[in-house]
Amino acid sequence: MSNYAYSPPPLKNSVDMQLQSAFSDGNWPTVVRLASKRFATFKDPYYEAIKICAESQLDGTAEKCAALVAIDELVKSKKTPDIDALELYEFACRDFLGYEVEYADGLGPLRARWVKANATSPLAVQCLQSCLMYWDLVSAQQIATTLDKTFANSPDRRYMFWSITLTFLLSISPQCTEASRKIYSMLTVRQLEKAADLTESSEKLEKTARGLLTEEEVCLYYKVLLSHGTKEEFLTRLQSPKLGAIAQLRQSRKLLFCEALDVLEKWGKWDHIYNLCREALNLGLEEVTTPFLVCDLRIWKKFASSASKATDNDAALAEVQKTLNKFIELKDKATPMYKKNISLALLETTFKLPSTTLNPNHDQSGLSPRVVQIGLYLDQYYERLAAFDDIKGYVADLSFEEIKSFMDDVLPKIPGENPENKNEIIIKAMECKLRYLLTTCPQTLSPQSSVIDGESQRKPYKCRFCSRPASSPCEFCLKKIVSDAADTYSKITADKELLAAIPGLDRDPRLDLAVAMGTALLKLAGLRPYSSDATHSLWEVIQPSLLFQAVLLLDNQLQITPNDNGLRLLLIQLYLLLGCASYAYQLWVPMGVKRTIQDALSPLFFDRISTIAPGLFQGTRPLMEPLRTYYSYTLQNPSPLRIWDAFSSGSYTSILDMTEYDKTLRTSCTLMMTLVEERRATRSFGGKIDIDIDDHPLTADIFDDTVLVNKTDYGSFPNLESVYGAPIQEYLRLGPGLSNERSHLHYYTEKYLDLLTYKVPQPYKPAKPADAAAREKAYTLEVLSHVSETLTTLLQSSQSIPLTPAEHTYFSILSLLSSAVSIALSTPRTDSHPPETLSLLTTSIKSAAGTLRTGFSTTSTEKIIGSLTELHSTALARDTGIAIKQSAAFVLAWNEKENARDRSGRSGLHKEVISEMKALEAAGVKVVGEVKAHFGKLKEGLSESGWLDRVLEVTFPEDGEDEAVRRVVKGGEEEEWAGRVVDSWRESVKGWVSVNWQ
Repeated sequence: MSNYAYSPPPLKNSVDMQLQSAFSDGNWPTVVRLASKRFATFKDPYYEAIKICAESQLDGTAEKCAALVAIDELVKSKKTPDIDALELYEFACRDFLGYEVEYADGLGPLRARWVKANATSPLAVQCLQSCLMYWDLVSAQQIATTLDKTFANSPDRRYMFWSITLTFLLSISPQCTEASRKIYSMLTVRQLEKAADLTESSEKLEKTARGLLTEEEVCLYYKVLLSHGTKEEFLTRLQSPKLGAIAQLRQSRKLLFCEALDVLEKWGKWDHIYNLCREALNLGLEEVTTPFLVCDLRIWKKFASSASKATDNDAALAEVQKTLNKFIELKDKATPMYKKNISLALLETTFKLPSTTLNPNHDQSGLSPRVVQIGLYLDQYYERLAAFDDIKGYVADLSFEEIKSFMDDVLPKIPGENPENKNEIIIKAMECKLRYLLTTCPQTLSPQSSVIDGESQRKPYKCRFCSRPASSPCEFCLKKIVSDAADTYSKITADKELLAAIPGLDRDPRLDLAVAMGTALLKLAGLRPYSSDATHSLWEVIQPSLLFQAVLLLDNQLQITPNDNGLRLLLIQLYLLLGCASYAYQLWVPMGVKRTIQDALSPLFFDRISTIAPGLFQGTRPLMEPLRTYYSYTLQNPSPLRIWDAFSSGSYTSILDMTEYDKTLRTSCTLMMTLVEERRATRSFGGKIDIDIDDHPLTADIFDDTVLVNKTDYGSFPNLESVYGAPIQEYLRLGPGLSNERSHLHYYTEKYLDLLTYKVPQPYKPAKPADAAAREKAYTLEVLSHVSETLTTLLQSSQSIPLTPAEHTYFSILSLLSSAVSIALSTPRTDSHPPETLSLLTTSIKSAAGTLRTGFSTTSTEKIIGSLTELHSTALARDTGIAIKQSAAFVLAWNEKENARDRSGRSGLHKEVISEMKALEAAGVKVVGEVKAHFGKLKEGLSESGWLDRVLEVTFPEDGEDEAVRRVVKGGEEEEWAGRVVDSWRESVKGWVSVNWQ
């Protein structure tokens, strides 16, 4: 059982003290001797189990495997095993379970057999726990069914639902055969239907009744129905008088109602959503349940959306307005949170209702009801932290005329006639963010002809705010935002009263102003969402001065508001983009990313980190340790972490959620990223990789057809963009985010590199060298064929595969290399006509390698900085060169082995193969040499003096526009920032110079 996974179980009390003492002391040779004697004397199989358990702790292979033989014999015997002996056997073979031996093939069935014979024993539940720990669902389901039958009339109803839950889990698990899947699915549905019918037909259920009593039991029923039933069954039961969503809500059970809304929205059942929301909200008004239990913003949004899409939408929208008015009358009785929900519901409803049905009570002629409602909302909540996020979607939906009236006539009047300075500043910060938001909205631009008055127009739009020709977004408006935000920022820093008031505010307005300025500068610099077909380096398509000003400005703000993680994440991405990985890491560490969100947040720093700064992996604490530790701990058992706690507490929906989460975690793109980044860094410094990626415990659930899941969370980024444009992270990433395709490409290239670098252990001497060589060749060719076919399929499967150009070249070359090596090893020396395919492949490889950007001019400041922003591409050029060199060396070494094995001259590889491989090796050496020389020049260039001034000259060129930034950032702060940037560049290049170039 799980209690004895790492320490041996206690022996029976009947065992004598001498043997007990030796066993507890871990004196295994003595235990083997004493247990053998006791078995010879008493003929009790338990003593044989003690002996086998002790032998498993010795070094001999035969002794370690004795427990497996004993378990196999027990399975075949069909006898009921001794439970204490099973505990010993489970401990003895614990290191084999899940790898060489499946728990479900031996110990699981034995425990199930024992429980059938001893169902009333307290140890029966412990057997279930053990099967769950090793995720043997077949045996666990059998044990749970046995317990359910045994205690069918017991007050403890958990056994019934354990059985149902495990039957359901088995029915959706790969452990279930196709023949059994339908049976288990049907069994699960029928058991729960029977329980549901009993609940519906009984006035009151007894505690021993086999109906549905708790909210967890009801939700389990609906989850099973959703999986194995039909839509009609689900919809019918959803309206039932006792188990329906509204009936459960009457008992203050909201979980089913919320989950039902999500399902119905997915199915597009808007009439059903409308009816459910209307009934739920009326329950609150009639005080059948707490009025504000149902006053949920999500419910209001679904109510309004479904009304606008209902069959009779006019009547439905009128009902929405009528219901909302009733809640508004109760608003004074609500807590602040629910008051805000009602205000947002009113805002949502206003945007869903036709303007002809609205009759707002206001005196401001010319303002649309939608503009008025946004203004009324801001009147109450403009000082709150979330105010901008609350209204940004609504503002982006306004027509241009409404936008103008809102920005000109409503927003400036929000603080009142005689506002305090702090309120005026808050609104000014809000205005800057809204103005930036509006530059990303299409209604603020109007198309203009490409030729006006006989002159060609460079810009395709005319900005409706400033009436100037514009691109998307309008550059003049962005510059105005930067200037106005800088003015407001300067006003705050110059006013002691305002500075003193900031700690009492929900949010420092300087932070909002800095983010608006910084993102506007990034757009003005020319940053655009990453494109996989990009042909130019970053430095060739942006204005360096504006990019540096944005980074300086945001970094300066982080020194003032260091606890804002959104700003910190923004800067981390920018510094990675600029090649300042060590400084980005300094910003990352204080975030203290918790274990539970490692999978979601870690790609924001670690993705591609080995191609930017392998030197970071050389620290005293391994760089990827937090991630590796998290996965190793969370996935240490085949079962989801803490699954037994959920079973013990009867939390059945949690069991299903935990199972799904565990499955996602085992097939996570972040998990694959963790392994790949660490392995690449290890190889970069010539370190030894202890285990092939195929044999790594964390890749046990990853196969060719496994869909790897990307759960990267960008929710913490400060995002001022509207829904009409790309989010800010799309502008800042080094390349496309994690994906199933890229993860599989990395996985198979690692398999290929593992094959090239594998070394047979020195003591290994096969009894039949010729047979061993034949098996090795067959295995090698099989792996090469599989890798080549998979890489080719993945690269050809999608025209828009999410890779950087350097990655696409790298994977393409490795695909060609695996094919070339396979053909080379398959072409014997005696073949009179070696296949032309090999020559074509090596030519393609050398041609593709020639396209890699292996060097930049490093004669000027701009060229050096440009090279530092291209570290990813340069690193992949090195990796490609080394892979080419290793592939050729692998074939040449194979030829030498075959020649050494057979001196007749007939073995070995074809002479043209050898010639091609030597040429290929020379090409790989050339690429690696160019990259090495490039980093040497970079180090030499960065070691020169005056770099602090050079960075500041790039940031603030003589003919540049920098007044706004200089008003915010002081001179000393500029120099400190430039120093941090230069130090980080030098550290990155120092790490690259020290990598292994062989």
